[in-house]
Amino acid sequence: MDSMSIAISRPDGKVSLSPRPDQPDQPRMMMAYNSDMLRTTFGHSSALAEKINIDTDILNDNTQKDFFLRWLVKGFIDMDQGSITLAGFPHPIEIPSIKMDFEPETFSIEEASMKIDKSDFRLTGDLNNILSYFRGDSILRGEFSFVSDATDIEQILALTSGFGNDDTTAAEQPEAAEGDAIYAGPYMVPQGVDVLLNTNIKTATLGIDTATNVLGKVQVSDGILLLDELTFKTPAARMQLTAMYRTPRKNHLYLGLDYHMLDVEIGELLDMIPDIDSLMPMLRSFAGEGEFHIAVETYLDSLYNIKKSTLRGASSIKGDDLVLMDGETFSEIAKKLRFSKKTENKVDFLSAEFTIFRNEIDIYPFLIVMDKYQAVVSGRHNFDMSYDYHVSIVESPLPVRLGVDIKGNMDDIDVSLAKCRYAEYFRPASRREVEKKKLELRKIIREALTRKVKETDKDEEQEEGL
Repeated sequence: MDSMSIAISRPDGKVSLSPRPDQPDQPRMMMAYNSDMLRTTFGHSSALAEKINIDTDILNDNTQKDFFLRWLVKGFIDMDQGSITLAGFPHPIEIPSIKMDFEPETFSIEEASMKIDKSDFRLTGDLNNILSYFRGDSILRGEFSFVSDATDIEQILALTSGFGNDDTTAAEQPEAAEGDAIYAGPYMVPQGVDVLLNTNIKTATLGIDTATNVLGKVQVSDGILLLDELTFKTPAARMQLTAMYRTPRKNHLYLGLDYHMLDVEIGELLDMIPDIDSLMPMLRSFAGEGEFHIAVETYLDSLYNIKKSTLRGASSIKGDDLVLMDGETFSEIAKKLRFSKKTENKVDFLSAEFTIFRNEIDIYPFLIVMDKYQAVVSGRHNFDMSYDYHVSIVESPLPVRLGVDIKGNMDDIDVSLAKCRYAEYFRPASRREVEKKKLELRKIIREALTRKVKETDKDEEQEEGL
């Protein structure tokens, strides 16, 4: 049996125990306690508080079999400079301060600051349905303000992955090695909880990536993770993100996202999201700063690889004063279209839209402006990197308008003259495909959350009827 010890400095308290008039076999206990240092150890676990003040009212309900349900506690706790060390948990949990009212169903947190290794945060808000959750009658619900100077996202994911999931799902989750907060396998969204965090994070890290000034809502709703209009900055760009992530099975993960990057360097965009290269390989030919927007949904495997047969989405990219990097291909196109030898491989303006459906990407007609030349580009390419593009000159200093077809793959490009598909001075109209997909994703998110609420309410009504 593990040993247990308690050390107390300058304790002061009062305890009263009396039978309840209406139920004398179920006593009532009132306790007021304060002390300086309070330290307890149990085996390899320990808890410490440099200063603690507790005021409680405890009612006994001996009809309950579970010990925690037998004693109904309400009161207030005020603690400073606390810490908890748990056996098997790699890092101590530091609690600089906590002020909280509590009762069987609700914890009302006036102030709670915590630090776990590289992460610190301050919480205020309410956690509800606590007793009902332990009885199995309801899910935990809460809403908190989450303020942090530094958050290690991988650690937070490791600590919460699989919480509340059934035994089958939990059994699939590999355990992190002791002393290592990095988990293996995909993140499994907690179940049995509906918690909303209004975040304000100075610096968030995910592996080698860093984001600053993270603002927005993060919600876990019984198996659904929702990031709602998060805004943040990275060294590469300013970001806006709305996303929904569901984990029905370890090897069948759903992701829907609306991702908007402002003032992003195209080269860094490809480094951040390598899959963009498959969606729009022509981006590799450009250098410069632009705006990128994608709204997409797909299923992923356990390694987060895209299941391309499930991919649906739309994207757009805009940029000014870009540079064409692929000199050989540009020279071939310029030769076919009789560009002036003085024409530099600079793009004054680019605005393109494309849609993604399974293995195919359709590039809608878009205008590209280079010096005195204006061209319309359109076409299709596939995930096997084969493509079929067309370029029509719609405005130039030459009396003759020419077009070219560009076919093949990245290793074997064929550029040939072709009849112009687009009339002189043609200007493509925006199809607003990204906005359409964005609204569709919003509808999917709203319906998923509404469905979860209805399912939970129905389960709670059934429990109450028993």
